[in-house]
Formats: sequence, structure tokens, C-alpha cells
Amino acid sequence: MTRLNTFPSSQATCSRWGSPVVALIACMLLLFSAASQAAQAVATVSKNIVGVNEVFQLQVSIDDNVNTNALDLSVLGDHFNYGSPQVSSGQNFINGVVSRNTTWTVALAAKAVGDFTIPSFKIGATQTDPITIKVLKTATNGAAVDTKPNIALSATLDKESAYIGETLRYTVRLRIGEQMSDASLQGPSGDGLNVKQVGDDRQFESVINGRRYLIITRDYQITPSKAGKILLRGATFNGTLVKGNRGFGSTLRIPFEEQTDDQTLMVKGKPADYKGLWLPTEDLQLDQEWEPTTSSLKVGEPITRILTLRIKNAEQSSMPNITLTYPSSVRVYDEKPEYGSVDDYTTMTLKQVIIPRAEGKLTLPALSINWWNTNTAKQQTTKVDGLTLDIQPGEANASLVVAPQTQATPAITAPVAPAAEVAPVSHGIWPWISGIFALLAASFAALWWRERTQRIALTHALAQHATPTMRVLPDTDPLQGMINAVENDQAILLQTYFQQWIKQNPSHPDSENIRTLVENQMKARYSSDKKTINKEELNALKTCLQSLKKRDLNTDNKQKSALEPMIP
Repeated sequence: MTRLNTFPSSQATCSRWGSPVVALIACMLLLFSAASQAAQAVATVSKNIVGVNEVFQLQVSIDDNVNTNALDLSVLGDHFNYGSPQVSSGQNFINGVVSRNTTWTVALAAKAVGDFTIPSFKIGATQTDPITIKVLKTATNGAAVDTKPNIALSATLDKESAYIGETLRYTVRLRIGEQMSDASLQGPSGDGLNVKQVGDDRQFESVINGRRYLIITRDYQITPSKAGKILLRGATFNGTLVKGNRGFGSTLRIPFEEQTDDQTLMVKGKPADYKGLWLPTEDLQLDQEWEPTTSSLKVGEPITRILTLRIKNAEQSSMPNITLTYPSSVRVYDEKPEYGSVDDYTTMTLKQVIIPRAEGKLTLPALSINWWNTNTAKQQTTKVDGLTLDIQPGEANASLVVAPQTQATPAITAPVAPAAEVAPVSHGIWPWISGIFALLAASFAALWWRERTQRIALTHALAQHATPTMRVLPDTDPLQGMINAVENDQAILLQTYFQQWIKQNPSHPDSENIRTLVENQMKARYSSDKKTINKEELNALKTCLQSLKKRDLNTDNKQKSALEPMIP
């Protein structure tokens, strides 16, 4: 049998070149040529007819080991969303022949309907062929393609017509059934609208038709600052969808954004005949409490007035400042208002401590607030009554009673009158000069007495207003009590112990200095014109008290040592 060789052997080919050296070079060139022809790049897709946003696979491979960054995917960005590629490379030995390969696997999704081309990719000295992709609204099997991610965004506004300054409630509801990253929700906006989120997001998971969803609800307050037609731009949700098939070896990140519908607000202006502070709302409530509930008090005994204002769908910044004018015969201490929210109402609670300084009938003022009822389009007034009290003299505190100035002035200036009667006009100007000096002296005495009386009243009243946790222990040394009160920053307790100490040491050389420092601490915390607490004065008071304590201990030790020899 004769065997036919279709292709000449390499030995026969090389022998044609004659010289062995030339033959060797020719053989090496043939081998390199064959190797270079073997390095080819190929691009394939899992589908070439797809739906919009349907994920499919692109695979690019080359039978050689190359840099994993050799493939440039940026050319896909015009018509496709693409993920990060998964790259694999390796080499195989089969029958003594070495083969190498590098493969990129990428997840793709078309952005729109039409015919689009995946361009050729150049890798080294070779390149792939382009691929045409047909993008339809439905898949090839006729089933509908889910062109929209499984995300639902909706919003509701409690009313589309409002008054300037009235607060509206805007609620956004978001349902997410996709895997996402970098998700964010921006609130509505509009020219002339103040938008503020209310409270925290409310979120929970729910299973609907066998699929798990994350439900998020968020509330906003919208307050128009000008009248007229205002365009309310809807809330916007954006993020990145994470898609892909595990079999593809790559995930796809698709930008996503959706906005709720825009709305037009009709904002009405303030009525021309409205009087008072402008407060437009659906409901306003005002309540008060008195502690204790009584019709009579003694001078120096405090009574607390608690006012609670509730306004529906109002911002805290729109709550009014409550100011009341009280008689000069009382001293009033306002606590800082406390704000909160209950259901759809914003609340403000104000506490006032009222201390009567003079006996007699005391009438505390009522409070009324004008507001605009947006449901009835009418002005309304909400009011709480005042209180009439019978103020009795304080026990063993006659010095606390402050008589009206109209009575105090004649009592103090009465001695001036006889002097004026004794001096006849013929004596010249000297009687007038003497009278003026006497009047000045009496006025100075009146001012001094008034200041001293107010100071005593303040001291006594605040000491009685101390909380139960600050009660004075009967067996506590007043000086040590003052030191403890300074260290624990208890101003009222400090004042109470000082009163005990000054009764025991009325002529102490340091009494006025300590009195001034104590009163400064009280004023810094409780007076109507509160000021910043002076740390230096506080330290000076503490040092002074500790020094007095040390001197008292030394005095006690000296007395004890002097008595010891007399003990048998």
C-alpha cells in the first residue's frame, strides 16, 4: 500500500534550504509564525436578541497570557450598562503542547430599544469581530420583559391649598424589591417653600405575592413663605441597581432614578383684617395648671403656673413666644420652654414660678392667643383665665412685706415736714438747702430699704422653692452644707445653708463677702436677667468657705487642748 503525504514533512522543507544553519533559521521562523497565528481573540454573547434592561453575557477570550487590563470596555457605555468583568487566565499541557488563554466575562444590559453594535475589541496585535444586538420591548419567547426595576415610589400631600405660613404634611412611601447600593431619597422642593423632614424613617419588611420587599415611609413638613401658585417638585429616589447571574461570573451596576409627580400649590395670603400674631392652623389648644391649686398664699410662698400650647402641623420655629405682664408685687421666674410632638401636634410647655412679695389681693393675668382657623377661614381666640389670690403675711417674715411705694415715701420723708415749718422764709436760702439734703437722705434710705427687702424676699422664696431632693438636713453644719452645695452645684441649697450660717454668725467679718458671692450664684441661675456662671467667683466662694472651715477646726482644737489639762 502506498501512503500519500499531502503536506511535506518539516525535514523535507528544511532540506530545501541546503545549509543546516539556514535550515535551522527557516524552521524557527515557521514555528514563530505558527505561534503568532494561534494567538487569536474571540468575542461571544449569550444572546443577541434581548429586551431592554435584560441582563445577558459577553465573553471575550484570547489564547494567550496577556495583561488583565488589556480589555477596554468603555466603548460599551453609549448603549449598554455593564458590570465589572471577571477575569480568568491559565495554561494547559496536552500531549506536550502548551496552550495559554485569558478570558473576560461581563454582564450587559441594553439601555433602549433598537439595533446596537458591540464594537470590536483590540487586544495586543489581534482584535475581535463586532457583534450586532437587537433590543426589543419583549423577550424572544413573547413574555413581557420587566423593563422597569421592581421599585415603587409614591407621595401624598394632605392638601393642595393652604395659607402663607401654614404647614402641610407630605408623606413619601418607597417599596424596594431589588438589590441596591448607594440609595438615597431627596425630599420635595419648590421656590418659596420651606421643606423639613419630620421624625425618623419608618421601615419594615413585607412579603407580597411570594416576594420580599423593604417598605420605607418618610414625612415632610412644607411651609410656604409667599402667596400665589407654587410648583412643588416631587421627591426623588436614586441609587444603583445590582444585577447579574452567578453563572455569568459578573454583576451589573445600573444607575436608577425616579421622581414622584410634581404638584401645584395654591397659597393664600394673610387676610387684611386679621389682628395679632399670624398663626394659621387647623387646630390650636391652650391649657394651664396651677401648683398648688389654692386661693390664698403667704408672702414668699411660690405658686407654679404651667402653660401648654398645642398647634396642629406646626413647625417648632413658628411657635409663639408667650409673654405675660405680672403685677410689680410679685417676682416671676420663667423656665426654658420645652418642645415636643404628639400625633400631628407640636407642643410647647412653659413653667413660671410666681412669688408674691406683698400682702393683699393679687390678680394674675389671663392669656389669650389669636389664630386663624384654616378649616373655617375665620379668626379665633383661645384663652385661659387668670387667678385671684389672697396673700397673707408670711410667718415671722414681716421684713419680707413690701409696702407700695406710694405709702413708703411719705413714711420715710415725714420728718422733713417739721423742719420746713420751723424755718421762716426770712432766714434766706439755708432752710431750702437743709430741706434738699434731708430729702436726698430720705430717698437714699428708701432705696436702701427697698433693695434690702427685695433681696430678703428673693432669698426666702427661692429657699422655699427648693426641690425635695435638696432638703436641708437638720444635723448638717451650715458651713459644711454650703461647701457641699458648691461642690454639687446646688444653688438653692447653698442659699438655704447660708441663711442658717448668717443667723449663727451675724457679725462675722466675711459675712458680706460670702453674701455677695452667694447672691451672684443665685442671680446667674434664677433671676430674670440670667447671666453666665462665673467660674472664678464660684472658685472664690469655695476657697473662702474652705478657709473658714479650716479656721473653725483650728479654733476647736485650741479650745480642746486648753481644756484637756483640767480634765482629771
